[in-house]
Amino acid sequence: MAHNTGEATITVLLVDDQRFVGLALGQLLASEPDIVLHCCQQAADAVAQANAVHPSVILQDLVLPDVDGLTMVGRFRDNATTARTPVVVLSASEDAETRAKAMAAGAIDYLVKLPTRATLLDCIRKHVAAAVAAPAMAPAQAAEETLGLGVLDELKEGGETLPPFAMQLIDQYVEEATTQLEMLKAAQLRHDAGALKATAHTLKGSSATIGAKRLAALCADMERRSATGSDDTITEDMMADVDHEFVKVRAALAVERLSVAS
Repeated sequence: MAHNTGEATITVLLVDDQRFVGLALGQLLASEPDIVLHCCQQAADAVAQANAVHPSVILQDLVLPDVDGLTMVGRFRDNATTARTPVVVLSASEDAETRAKAMAAGAIDYLVKLPTRATLLDCIRKHVAAAVAAPAMAPAQAAEETLGLGVLDELKEGGETLPPFAMQLIDQYVEEATTQLEMLKAAQLRHDAGALKATAHTLKGSSATIGAKRLAALCADMERRSATGSDDTITEDMMADVDHEFVKVRAALAVERLSVAS
């Protein structure tokens, strides 16, 4: 089922088993001629449908009858076509722990459903704009551009293939970095310069080790600015840069992970 199929330039894929949710979101987006909404009610069909419609953003329900929503987020991250596609989790829960788990699984944002029209549109357009601003390139090339020399290159056998245990390193880095990114945001909200400095330092080190040089550089800059004892120099734009760079790093690591799995 698709809505707004006129002059659409933004393709949204909703994965939710409740038909009502699709109808409701369709109404919220009905006045946006540049957005087309595709609805998938069967989790088993979601990846195939994503491969067919090439969504600009995916809205993923957290509770499904057959497959956990977080598992679906991981499947989209591990799928070459959607590895870099922004995935926004929809949940009835406002629980901070649930949100953290969704971000750790690979989601870029979290909305409590049903969101208001303004919130939904802001979320979709913000993440699509960030994705468009990133260089358009093939997944393998994107991984190469985003990840420089790091521990993964040292582990490659014959200069090309990662050993199976590299998956554990990738998964551990993504899980820890996701938590640290949430800690950075929380520290900024608390105006806690000390926590900002310490967390930026930790994320800088692990990112440099995995090969995410630009993310490490952004964290180093944040660490230096926080060392003044004030968080006022850490702007929302700086935090957004770190956020968006991590999305690229996570997508690049998903491509690396696929090479291990194959």
